[in-house]
Amino acid sequence: MRNIHPVITLVTCMLLTCFASHAWSGVENPIELSAVPTAIIKQAQEQFPDATFESANTETEPDGTVVYEIQGVFKDGQKFEYDVFPSGEIQEIEIEFQNTMVPGAVMKAIQKNLPGFIPTYIEASHSASMQVVSYEFVGQLGDTTIDIEVSADGRKIEVTDK
Repeated sequence: MRNIHPVITLVTCMLLTCFASHAWSGVENPIELSAVPTAIIKQAQEQFPDATFESANTETEPDGTVVYEIQGVFKDGQKFEYDVFPSGEIQEIEIEFQNTMVPGAVMKAIQKNLPGFIPTYIEASHSASMQVVSYEFVGQLGDTTIDIEVSADGRKIEVTDK
């Protein structure tokens, strides 16, 4: 059996994961902010009282679950997305990050596993308690634009979209 370069094997596996992940992602439908239930808007405003809410959509997960996604901007210009179930339970809160805000261990893991990956957009995914649970990156790997998700400790990297 021939030896296959580990990086080629890793990238191939990640791209296969990408196609599988895309098949399982939800369907997003833009909606007016006024179509978001009042209780959910109020909850988001209490979480981020100084933010400007700009747009919204619903995402229907493959299992039929609906999530309201509210996009906005903080006073400093950072973008965010507040994702919440109709019950009011927070699914996640995504906040735009700069390279300098991402822990070094996460950036080193990316360069080790995806040499040459250049991030162009980064967001941190937070739990309801505002603890970072993962980082989502959009960037270039050679001539290909890919999305990757990295665990908060940098141990798990997954290509989520191409």
